[in-house]
Formats: sequence, structure tokens, C-alpha cells
Amino acid sequence: MIAFNTILIPVDFSQNTDIAVKKAAELAGREGAEILLLHVIRRQTNPEAMLGQLEQTIRNRYPALKVQTHLLNSRSVQRTIIECAKLQRPDLIVIGRSTPRRRWFRSRAISPDIIAKKSNCPVLTVKPGSAENKTRVILIPIRDFLPERKLEWAVLLAKRYRAQVHLLSIQNRQETRGPEEPNVFLKAYHQLRENLRHPIEYSATGQQSTAKATLNCAEHIMADMIVLNPETESGVIGLSGYRHISDLLKKDSRIQVLDINR
Repeated sequence: MIAFNTILIPVDFSQNTDIAVKKAAELAGREGAEILLLHVIRRQTNPEAMLGQLEQTIRNRYPALKVQTHLLNSRSVQRTIIECAKLQRPDLIVIGRSTPRRRWFRSRAISPDIIAKKSNCPVLTVKPGSAENKTRVILIPIRDFLPERKLEWAVLLAKRYRAQVHLLSIQNRQETRGPEEPNVFLKAYHQLRENLRHPIEYSATGQQSTAKATLNCAEHIMADMIVLNPETESGVIGLSGYRHISDLLKKDSRIQVLDINR
């Protein structure tokens, strides 16, 4: 059974940090769970004091949680997050993302799906609109393979939040539909039915981009969380280059994006 005993939060002392801390505390939800605060030194003049103040704020606000801080020098924020995740082995990484895409990528160079894939640790990306929003609907796209780990997390989260799960079957119109695709979808459906009390909703689409198809469905069904495989399902390639699906969400979006490596 998956448990949120340890959650890693990359810290930049902005609204991103506040959002991530709120969501991590909500997910931890039990005495003794530990929050790991990681700050990569770049431009802050006194990061030790700022990190210490943040640690004390969390301890005062969430006394049941343990807090550990890590202050590291590095030119690459993303690489440092990945290395810290490999060493600390948290159950989850939570990244707050309120900053506009251009500013975020130029100054932070972070892509949640790449972090999830290289660290093999699930990464939850949250925006300001999700901070106070309850998770009621969880969307899971299903393609041509059975996403065991995604389904396991979906069951955990659905039980935690008492949320509805919605499966989205995606077939690429340019590819020949293999005989295994309906079987994969049925297996995913029955696996969820065996573990959840709520009925499982489902729909299908033939859109070519998994990320865009998932996002369109999420907006249509008013999903609060999307559970994806990194890059293959959460990446979008366009004129501006590669982007994570969270870059397509508005700043105040309630939709959380969970990247889980299979």
C-alpha cells in the first residue's frame, strides 16, 4: 500500500512554495509524516534564514509533521531535485507552479515529467486554484498498455479523497488499432472496480495528442486531478518546443497533474 510518509518540496520562497506546502500537508495527513524542504542556492542573499523561517512556519502550522531542510549549491535546479530524490527516496515530490511558463523555464529549468522519469518518484504539480479545492474527480488516460502503477495510485487517491475515477481511452487515429487495446481498457476498468466502491466513469477519444486529449476531457468532466505517465502522456510538442501539460493550464487552475513513471 502506498503511503505519504515522506514528501519532497523544491523551495523557491515564492507562491509556488506556499501552494506546494499546503498540498503536501493535506496529503500527509497523519502524525509523523515528514516534509523535506529542498532549496538550490541561486540568487537569494540569505537563503539559510529564509529556509529556517519557512521550516518554523510549517512546524507551527502543522505540528504533527516532521520537517527536514536541505540547502544545496548547484547550477541545475532540476538535476539537484532528481539527485536528492534518488538519495532521500521520498514517496512523492510536490511542485507548486504559479509562475508564468517563460519566467519559470528561464530561471528554474524544471520539467515535472522529466523529474518523475529520471528519479522514478511520482511528481505532483499544483497551481494556486488547487490549494483550497477538494479533489472530487480523478482522470486517468489509458492507451495501449496496462498502467499498473497509475491505477494503484488512483485507488489510493480515490480512497483518500472519496473521489470519482474517470477512465479515458485514447487511440491514435494514424496508428492501426491493435487487438490488445480494448483488453487493456477492460483490465484497467475491472482492476479499479475491484478496489473501489464508486462506479467508474469512462469515455473515449481519437485525438492524436494524449496530453491535449486528456486536458480537453479534464475540462469537460471538471476533473480535479490528472494521473499521467511522464513525457509520453504529459508532454506537448509545439512551435514553442516541448512543454509539460501543466504549462497549458491557467494560473488559477484547480487541476493537479500527477506524473508517475511506469
